[in-house]
Amino acid sequence: MISVFENRAPKVFFILGFLICFSLISVRVVGQVSPAVFACDATKDRKVVHYGFCNASLGRDARVADLVRRLTLQEKILNIVNGAGNISRLGIPKYEWWSEALHGVSNVGPGTNFSSLVPGATSFPQVILTAASFNTSLFEAIGKVVSTEARAMYNVGLAGLTFWSPNVNIFRDPRWGRGQETPGEDPLLSSKYGSSYVKGLQQTDDNADPSRLKVAACCKHYTAYDLDNWKGVDRYHFNAV
Repeated sequence: MISVFENRAPKVFFILGFLICFSLISVRVVGQVSPAVFACDATKDRKVVHYGFCNASLGRDARVADLVRRLTLQEKILNIVNGAGNISRLGIPKYEWWSEALHGVSNVGPGTNFSSLVPGATSFPQVILTAASFNTSLFEAIGKVVSTEARAMYNVGLAGLTFWSPNVNIFRDPRWGRGQETPGEDPLLSSKYGSSYVKGLQQTDDNADPSRLKVAACCKHYTAYDLDNWKGVDRYHFNAV
């Protein structure tokens, strides 16, 4: 047994050494941060200064109209999904609309990426626990912290500015597996939570210009999500584990 172990030991050490080196290389690659890429960046492409949608002095509707008229049909199609395509001829990089921030900036959605520069974000208690405080100022304060961290990540190219949060789906059945994401079963509390959290997410710190958002919130789910019934199949009559 000893002789067999002695013969295998060098191979074991070789494998361990290889794995350690591979891990170090992998960590270094993962930890690298790509430069942030933004639309309308005149330092990268001077012609964008002539585009109306890049002119911050114009109104929102005028900028939107200018952008839409410049897009081809194919480019419009590429921009009606969460993973919007790159439109390099207009200086518009690809964009991922799907990011999550139910109780803190999360990397669940593909629009947010933690790295060595920003290894994580503040995680607050699950929403159903926070909502039990009935404290609307707390709901808003949490939203402000979350949006500040989200903005910081956006500035270094690790997140977008659109978050599919909060979840105000009424918690109708305790068997629904995502109830902890919501304020609970009470419509009044859910509405108070939703409005306060959205205000915290979207309102800038000085609120000098209400038309400018810190980040964009997207309340979910509009209807029926916790009561799925697809061709007679729902979540409540079988064990899915």
